[in-house]
Amino acid sequence: MLIFYSLTLLIVATILANIIYTMLPAIPLTFYQIGCGLLLSLLPFFQNYSLEPEIFMLMVIAPLMFNDGQNTSGDHFRQSFRQIFNLAAILAVITAVVIGLVAHVLLPLIPLALCFAVAAIVTPTDSVALKSITKDIELPTKVSGALENESLFNDASVIVIFNLALASFISGDFSFSEGLTEFLISFFGGLLIGGIAGFLFVKIQTALVNKSMDTASVIVPFSMMTPVAIYLVSEELGCSGILAVVAAGIVYGINQSRLKLTSTNVQLVPNAAWGIISSLLNGVVFVLLGVTLPKVISRMIPYSRTLILKLVFDALAIYLVMLLIRFIWMRMNIFHVQSTRSTTKEALVAAIGGVHGTITLAMALSIPVTSLGQPFPFRNQLIYIATIVILLSLIVPTFVLPFLCEKKVIQDQGEFNKYRTQMVNYAITQIKLDPTVSALDRNYVIDMLNSQKNNPEIDRKVVQNIMAEVQRVSAQAVVDLANEGKIDQKVANMFTRRIITTPNRNMKFMTRIKYIFKFQSRRFKVRKKVARTKRNARPNVQAKSRQEIHNEKHRISQLIKNAMFESVNTYLDQIENDENSGSVNFIRSSYSFRQERGKTDPESDAKRNSLLIQSFQSEYSFVAEAFKSGQISRSLSDQLSQSISTDQMAYMEQGSGSDLLLA
Repeated sequence: MLIFYSLTLLIVATILANIIYTMLPAIPLTFYQIGCGLLLSLLPFFQNYSLEPEIFMLMVIAPLMFNDGQNTSGDHFRQSFRQIFNLAAILAVITAVVIGLVAHVLLPLIPLALCFAVAAIVTPTDSVALKSITKDIELPTKVSGALENESLFNDASVIVIFNLALASFISGDFSFSEGLTEFLISFFGGLLIGGIAGFLFVKIQTALVNKSMDTASVIVPFSMMTPVAIYLVSEELGCSGILAVVAAGIVYGINQSRLKLTSTNVQLVPNAAWGIISSLLNGVVFVLLGVTLPKVISRMIPYSRTLILKLVFDALAIYLVMLLIRFIWMRMNIFHVQSTRSTTKEALVAAIGGVHGTITLAMALSIPVTSLGQPFPFRNQLIYIATIVILLSLIVPTFVLPFLCEKKVIQDQGEFNKYRTQMVNYAITQIKLDPTVSALDRNYVIDMLNSQKNNPEIDRKVVQNIMAEVQRVSAQAVVDLANEGKIDQKVANMFTRRIITTPNRNMKFMTRIKYIFKFQSRRFKVRKKVARTKRNARPNVQAKSRQEIHNEKHRISQLIKNAMFESVNTYLDQIENDENSGSVNFIRSSYSFRQERGKTDPESDAKRNSLLIQSFQSEYSFVAEAFKSGQISRSLSDQLSQSISTDQMAYMEQGSGSDLLLA
């Protein structure tokens, strides 16, 4: 009950911070979240509140890392593997070792093992906090990618170092070979377990989909349970649970394309749920930091003011040394982290961009309260140093990075609309190229996709001109059926006469006269043929029943209706261009509405939802390719992707939202 109560308050504080941020966006969201945490710490319930690091890692960090992993492109991971290993493993280890030695020089009374422990605590970076701080500035693409890669994987490295340091201090014994072996087992074992477990969970989810058990009530809990289960299994086997959930997340992301066409629920509902949960959990982390700060400070009150100030300067020195290590590493391109050396500016941005947050806080609070029945020595001082480093890493980039980086250019709405139109047209083209899609289903999807555009007002005159040609095409379709012997000529005359006599001011007078003369002459010939047929007819032929006559009329009517519909769509596809697309879509939609009026087909609805999902995936592919080729910037790419995601959710809710909610 207490856990539920505290979690509810943390979520409320996170939502409050988001509300304040929308009204006052000048200050990074992270600071509002910390501020709301400070307010929570004033409540009596949080006076004696203590964070359980194991639960925090399992219920907060593991889902967050899994979500980051599944949002990582498989191609990007393969291309950046060398960079990831250098930053997340080699740089992390070297930073922890150097900082540990520096901390021991600054704090000679603290044992070396504990100095390595605090070094491991302050080493991991947090890309979420960095994004919050840099929302208004444009980081260099190379730096941004490197920081994301580093923060995704370096947690496992430092957690292993942290655990080794604590074990060494408690036991009083440390073996370099054993430590290296444990590090390698934990690092690569976590990757291996996560990859295998992720593959198995994908197989299970695919089996659930194939058995039509892909309702929201099944898929969402299953997806949320996955990182928790994988983390527990990996930790139980002595490997890194964090790396395991990251690896599993990447496997999920790679295999998501295999699931995307099988069920609307599989793609949309878990994605929406993960988006909400990750946003809340990220906020909860910094609210917890705000809740923890007063307690950290209060525990330092019994110490002398001189010691407190010295610890502040020690934390500042540790932070500056870390910046120097990161700067040298990036500037000199040690171990060939980048294909080319970073410039001085890029190296400085990468150094300052190493913001600390979630893992640092969790590890600091996971230092044991007691050891061998006695209070754990220097625990308060170590947590205090880690807290100061976190605050410095948040404050310094907030004030320094705006001077080093360009301010984000507000995306020109005209350019956004231009590429969104190209994106939608690309998806429509892919649908048109699929010969297995019926014209009716295709038109439905095209109509939905076209609503994504900022379509200009429909030109009534253009519509009338196109409709005149559409009537001609419709009449020709009926004539073709008669010529092919699929319908009687008399029936063809009746339908075409009805078409050409329909009022339309834009049909040319001579065209109308031509069709009337043509079909009246055929009508005369048909009469003679019918009369001859009647004379030769056998008298014993049994007359058709009224029901048979009705069924035959319905069959012929449907045959003509389908032929006209197909011909009109072919013609509209041929004449459609950027200038008349609005008018063409208007006519296409009206014909589609008449064609399917009165029909209800659940199977067709499911097929259309699947086609919509394919179309949205085509749009994502267009955006990814445009960004890769340099046609659009990262910010425009993100903006277009966000618009696809929003439209996707809205359209799916229109078609099957009630089913999703009931599920």
